[in-house]
Amino acid sequence: MCQFTTLLPKLLLPLCLLLTQSSFAQVEQGFPPQNPFLADSPWATYHKDSYRQAATPLKGPTATDQIKVKTIEGIQGGTSPWTYLSEKYPNGQRILLQSNATHVYKIADDDKGFRIVAKRKIDSDWLKSFGWNFLQTKDHIWYTYDPKYNPKKKEYTRLFKLTDAVKGDPYADIKLVNTFNFGDYGIHKVQHFGINYAGQIVFASDNDKGASDCIVGVISSDFQLLDTLRIKTKPNEIFGHNAFPIDENNRFYLVTTQRLIAVQWEDNKLQVAFEAAYDFVGDGPTGRYAEGSGTTPTLMGFGEGNDQLIIVADGHEKNNLVAFWRVIPEGWQGKQGYDKRVAGVMQLPAAERFSNLFQSIENSPTVFGYEVAVAQFNGFLGQGNKPRKGVQKLRWNTQKDQFELVWVNREVNINGVLTYSKGSNLVYGSGREDDCKYYYYGLDWETGKVAFKQFLGKSCKKLKNPYDDGGCNNIIDEEGNIYFAGGASLVKLEKQ
Repeated sequence: MCQFTTLLPKLLLPLCLLLTQSSFAQVEQGFPPQNPFLADSPWATYHKDSYRQAATPLKGPTATDQIKVKTIEGIQGGTSPWTYLSEKYPNGQRILLQSNATHVYKIADDDKGFRIVAKRKIDSDWLKSFGWNFLQTKDHIWYTYDPKYNPKKKEYTRLFKLTDAVKGDPYADIKLVNTFNFGDYGIHKVQHFGINYAGQIVFASDNDKGASDCIVGVISSDFQLLDTLRIKTKPNEIFGHNAFPIDENNRFYLVTTQRLIAVQWEDNKLQVAFEAAYDFVGDGPTGRYAEGSGTTPTLMGFGEGNDQLIIVADGHEKNNLVAFWRVIPEGWQGKQGYDKRVAGVMQLPAAERFSNLFQSIENSPTVFGYEVAVAQFNGFLGQGNKPRKGVQKLRWNTQKDQFELVWVNREVNINGVLTYSKGSNLVYGSGREDDCKYYYYGLDWETGKVAFKQFLGKSCKKLKNPYDDGGCNNIIDEEGNIYFAGGASLVKLEKQ
């Protein structure tokens, strides 16, 4: 299978089309086609793009930069708020957006300070309606949701369409435009959403509360339900833990505890394109948040003639990184003992089980080109005084059709979703060392060695720890600043 060297001519027309629609379309070698319906932003969605690669061409901080650490504390709404950057307002400013289990926030970072400028409460009970992603489209429109589901109390998941109360004003209050109630359509708890390459909202429901199936569907931007598809689940099969990527052909990829499922949206109809059996649980933990794979699948490779894969970490006692073929190459005979869609499986050397509650690899793979980095997870609530450490990078060998280990760093703990910066050639994230001290790291993408290290602060709190990243994203803006969410906080590494 060939690499990206033949990619540009084959994708020239679709990429040119995307360029006319979004100034952030990535035409640099290694970046997938940008979704033209996402907000025109350096960080428009969770994991950066629709492929969920968490990679950016923008340059992050390096060892030669002077850094100031800033924090906003007292953010309500539980843990794991994802953070995005808005489109530019007429004055050229961007606003940071956060959404968590109970609130939506607008945060300004300008000459008047780093501060909350607007918030809207969407729910009161964060323990029973825990959610961790939201959507952002063009013209300062974003969507969040309350995943609560209890039919006995007539409580159903709701999706909210939001915008600025005053158009063009970055400091305006948050206005509710519309509400979509899934209970009106007999759909149980919905936890995951995405924007497809046609500008529509894709969703997938859980199969909890005794439901024997999950429901996937497509909703227009004005909240018209366009189609649904019921996917029958098997005995003891669980779906609902993971979000999903979407490719430029409007195909999205779901992971259950027992299989990978590809669903195609075409001609206003949903259908299963393929599925591949795989035991994501194996001999691993089976606690409340250890439901098979801990990771959102990440897409690797694009373009006709190139290897096109879905990358997921499993939940085995000794975790594996698993690659599935999106397009099975001609002549592929399959791997003995696996579904034919399984392209490769490799045990991760720095993945250590730390509890029965979470997976060791809970945060999704970070991909650039045919290389992928994965970090050990330590859970929430302070991670303990001796957190488990380990980050590794693998490469997919397109000639041999297999993973190869590139490096392992066993000296650092990075607890959030890794972010790769092509501009600095570093992969970033934060973690805890002994004695409650938190640091921010940039690892050299080629060697895995620490190339950037910034002390954040010391905190021994288990709740509302300002530096404890419990599995959130790390975003880089055009000035090279980094933002990430801690416990009830937002942290900024500001270049001086």
